[in-house]
Amino acid sequence: MHLIDSAPPTVVRATRLAVTGSNPGPDSTLPAYRPIRAMTTSSVGADASPQMRARVARGRLRSPLPYGVQSDYDRGDRRRDLPAVTLDNGILRATVLPTLGGRVWSLRDLRADRELLLVPERLRFAGFALTDAWFAGGIEWNLGSTGHATTTCRPMHAAVVDSPTGQALRLWEWERTRDLVLVIDLTLAGDRLLASTRVINPDPEPKPLYYWTNIAVPETPGTRVLTPATHAWRTSYSGSLDLVPVPHPEGPVDISYPAASSASADYFFDVADQAGRSITAVEPDGTGFAQTSTAELRGRKLFLWGHAPGGRRWQRWLVGDQRYAEIQAGVCATQLEHDLIDGASERSWTEAFGPAELDPAVVAGPFEEAAAAAADSVAAAVPVADLEAWHERWLRDFATVPPAELVATGSGWGRVELALRGDGAPSGVVFPDVDDDSRLGAAVLAGDAIDEPLLPPVSPRWRAAIDTAPAGWWRSYALGVAAHLDGDTTDATRHYRDSIALRPSAVALRGLAILSDDPGAAAALYARARELDPQSRGLLTEQVRLLLDTGHAEQALAAIDATGPSLREHGRTRLLRARALHALGRDNEAAALLVDLEVPDLAEGDRVIGDLWREVCPDRPLPEALDFSMTG
Repeated sequence: MHLIDSAPPTVVRATRLAVTGSNPGPDSTLPAYRPIRAMTTSSVGADASPQMRARVARGRLRSPLPYGVQSDYDRGDRRRDLPAVTLDNGILRATVLPTLGGRVWSLRDLRADRELLLVPERLRFAGFALTDAWFAGGIEWNLGSTGHATTTCRPMHAAVVDSPTGQALRLWEWERTRDLVLVIDLTLAGDRLLASTRVINPDPEPKPLYYWTNIAVPETPGTRVLTPATHAWRTSYSGSLDLVPVPHPEGPVDISYPAASSASADYFFDVADQAGRSITAVEPDGTGFAQTSTAELRGRKLFLWGHAPGGRRWQRWLVGDQRYAEIQAGVCATQLEHDLIDGASERSWTEAFGPAELDPAVVAGPFEEAAAAAADSVAAAVPVADLEAWHERWLRDFATVPPAELVATGSGWGRVELALRGDGAPSGVVFPDVDDDSRLGAAVLAGDAIDEPLLPPVSPRWRAAIDTAPAGWWRSYALGVAAHLDGDTTDATRHYRDSIALRPSAVALRGLAILSDDPGAAAALYARARELDPQSRGLLTEQVRLLLDTGHAEQALAAIDATGPSLREHGRTRLLRARALHALGRDNEAAALLVDLEVPDLAEGDRVIGDLWREVCPDRPLPEALDFSMTG
């Protein structure tokens, strides 16, 4: 890269970042036996190739296990002091949050005194990720399966390493749904942040590969997103993935202006045959942000919220009065697809992020000309050959250099996974011993008894290890979870009952309740589980939903009223109360609950509040604060 030789050296420094907001809360001990929300896309358009259809059909996760769900966040405005790491070369300053998925929180152009990313004024979580909790803003790394990664609100290991431009920050973690290792080296080269990434498969079997980088950029009425393309694959929460022309997929609206669109939508640009693929977001004055990469990242995407009431409400929910769009890059053309990574191999690429500057007249011109000019500008700043040469040099000389100074720790599971396999760590990383839930894996390998309702690991390797562990309530429960996940209800029921006979636990009783085809018996099992764990909001929510779905609204209200105030006043519980009141014909009371209701763990595409309002108040318009529709 031509910037390297004259670039000022990068300095990496551990620091703290003061933010206002909430935290993602603890992991639930209740296993999620299926994805925590259904896919919104159910069909693929006729233009899809057989290869694309095969990638769409491949690799969908049955569950986020062995990760726990992170749903117990709130919408508080507490001051938080987060571990952070800065990279600074006097031209750019990047701020990274290692405890929140290694998110690049800020990327500041020091010469122009301009922030290049959307930096939220409040740290707000919502139910968008594979394990629920997610927050908007910055640059996010997503390895695993369709959706925001399991690691997005979890810590990553971080260390200082050497690079051709001074110091670099290495981030790494063991992603447990796939058993893949993600390693990202961040450094600065002139006015570009470089992210050189390795995805390592430590096992002999090939695995599905999903990876996308998501970048939140500020959106104004004039923001324009440019990449040379004539078509894009669109998903618009209508259930279909379709090839459409861009920038005018239908009618006069130009979707290269995100604020001009009505409903929320994803546009996966058809750029697979391009060299030096890039995507740029620019303002009418020509300033903006650009991303490009080596050839391995084939996909480019625009996500826009649109200007319909639901999209506007979601933006306020996530980032207050700010507005943003997302530009993204991934290994496949769309996020419905999973590629393959061979056994005992790795895939790698380098991305470059930095400022963009175009002629304002060109920005305002025809899309084809503006997109070509944007691509030419990125190619001049980051020539394709130079970026590829950087990547090869990094792989050869720096990617496998051991980390020099550990500045943050992720989970202890990488160390335990290696112990299970009897292997050493991949080159360039170490997995330290961490005092977290990975102690469960260490206990299984040591043959120790387990007396906590910790989530069991569920991979075939761990199932074999658990099967030979000493008898006990947790072992039987863990085998029940594995059978449950496989759909073997007979074996799962047997193991859960064995576990309860040895020691009743809320988690095993709840497993039986989910498997029961007798609503009355399931309700009784939930009642017993809640006696053992009365503070579990997840158990209360599942119990009340079951009662409501089976026509027992009075019992649902009674269950809510019997809880403590913290559970009873939670927004999700208040929503369930409103459902119960409506079922009993007490619509005035239900409407009073809904009018100013805040449910912290709302999910992307969640219309339950709006749908309930329309049932409760059919003659009154839906209040703007309750409209979370993504379909316009």
